[in-house]
Amino acid sequence: MGSFDRVQHPVEWRSASFSIRETAALTLLAAIGCAAMAIGVVGGLDGRPMVLRYGSAYGCLVVLVAAFGVLSRRTGAGGSVRTVDVESGTASAIRQSRLLWGVLVAMTVCCALLTVGPALEIYLNAATPGIPGATVIFGVSGILFGSFLIVVVARLVRPGAVMLTPDGHHRGWSFHSYLPWESVAGVKAAYSDHRMILLIGFANAHWTRRYTTPIWRIDKRPPVPMIELDCRRFAMDDLLLLQFVSFYADDPTLRRELGTDAARARFAARDFG
Repeated sequence: MGSFDRVQHPVEWRSASFSIRETAALTLLAAIGCAAMAIGVVGGLDGRPMVLRYGSAYGCLVVLVAAFGVLSRRTGAGGSVRTVDVESGTASAIRQSRLLWGVLVAMTVCCALLTVGPALEIYLNAATPGIPGATVIFGVSGILFGSFLIVVVARLVRPGAVMLTPDGHHRGWSFHSYLPWESVAGVKAAYSDHRMILLIGFANAHWTRRYTTPIWRIDKRPPVPMIELDCRRFAMDDLLLLQFVSFYADDPTLRRELGTDAARARFAARDFG
C-alpha cells in the first residue's frame, strides 16, 4: 500500500458532490437538450431542414453545457504522469483534461452554428435590399465565436499541463507561467468555488508569465508569484495531484527524479512518504 492511501483530504476542500438543486438543474438541462434534438429530428423528417439544423444545434449546446458542469466537478479515479521534452531537457507532465477541453470547444462550435447560420439565412431571404439588423446582430456574435475557434486551431488557446522539472512550468488554457522551485515557499490546498492547489512563491520570486493569445484570455493568471492549479481541469484525483506536487516541493534532494522514469514509477506506486 502506498503512502497515498493513508492521506486525508485537506480541510480546505469542500465536497465535490452535487447538491440536490445542482443535480436537478443539470437533469433539467439534459432533458431540455434531448427534447430540442428530438424536435429537430422530427422537423427534419417532416421536410423542415431549418428545424433540424437549429433544433439539433441548440439541443447539443444545452446537453454539452450540462456535461461541462458534470465534468468540471468530477474527481478522477487516478491519472497519469508523462515524460515530455522541454527546452531544458525532459519534464514530468500532468496534462489537463482533454475531454473537458473538447466539450468547451464543441460548445463554441454549436454557438457559432446558432449565430452564423441565422445571419446568413436572414440575409439571403430578406425581402428588401440592404443588410437586416438581425443579420448584423447574429453576424457579430458569429464572428466572436468563430474567433475562438481560430485561436484554437492556431493553438494559441489549448489544454495545458503542469510540467515538473528542477524548475516548475504551468501552461494554462491561455497563458504560460514559470516559477523555479527555489522560489516556492510552499504548497497549499485552497478553495474558491472550486478546489485549487497553490504553489506559493516568495514575494521576490523569479516569476515569469505571459498570455499566449491577445484575445480569448479565458483563464486568469494569479496576481502574485504563484502557480495555481485548478483541480477541475485535470483528469486526475485531486488529492493525488496535491500529494505528487507537494512531495517534490518538500524534498529538494529528490527533484532529480523529475523528467525520468523514476518519477513515473513513484507516481504509479503512490509512494509519497
